[in-house]
Amino acid sequence: MILSSGVSLLDRVLDGGLHTGRFTHVYGEAGSGKTTLALQFVNAACGLGVCITFINSEMSSPLERLKQITGKEFVDIEDLVRIISPKSFIEQGAVIDDLEFYAKHNTKLIVIDTLTKLYRAALEDKSVNYAAHRELNTQAGILKGLARHRDIAVLVLNQVRGSMKKGHDFEPVAGNILAYWSDSVIRLRKGKSKGERIVERLMPEESPRGETLYLAQTGFVTERNLQEGLQELGESTEE
Repeated sequence: MILSSGVSLLDRVLDGGLHTGRFTHVYGEAGSGKTTLALQFVNAACGLGVCITFINSEMSSPLERLKQITGKEFVDIEDLVRIISPKSFIEQGAVIDDLEFYAKHNTKLIVIDTLTKLYRAALEDKSVNYAAHRELNTQAGILKGLARHRDIAVLVLNQVRGSMKKGHDFEPVAGNILAYWSDSVIRLRKGKSKGERIVERLMPEESPRGETLYLAQTGFVTERNLQEGLQELGESTEE
């Protein structure tokens, strides 16, 4: 199954949309639209009548943004959307380990927003860091296995950090670990004008690789439209 976002240019970057059986990794700075992108696909999945599991490790709730994008109260879609909010990295690992039990039979989308928020909070010294790296690798591996064996689209959102690489101002947290498990990698960047976002596909590398979209009240749109209420949206409390 391919879940279409309903936005042609966004789907084009993703080779038609989110594919079941694949692990898609999306990273970008705070406010770049990661959560909006994820909720746009949650809305699409709801429209198809399939179930979604949404793991939210962020401080803010996705419910208000979900309402804006779907145009529905959560009570109207709660039979399809299950939201789980772990409070620690260890708890997140337990949730992911038990996802096969949490996910309903007709689940076709799992979203993790974000996989590395609680991971970063758990980093302390070298011995703890090694265990955290190993745990993150395990969590990503379980998610990849679920994608493959249950034919589910897994969408993992990721934070960023400053990059030492020439020509790069930021890079994904734990990029090596996530690159190993990812089938697709998408980078979100803020554009020069208000609401402008650059959506780039880094993996697989076949063209097309990037499109310009705009962040609006109802999600991503392909052009400026005042009736859509185009505006900057702070999507999380990432530092």
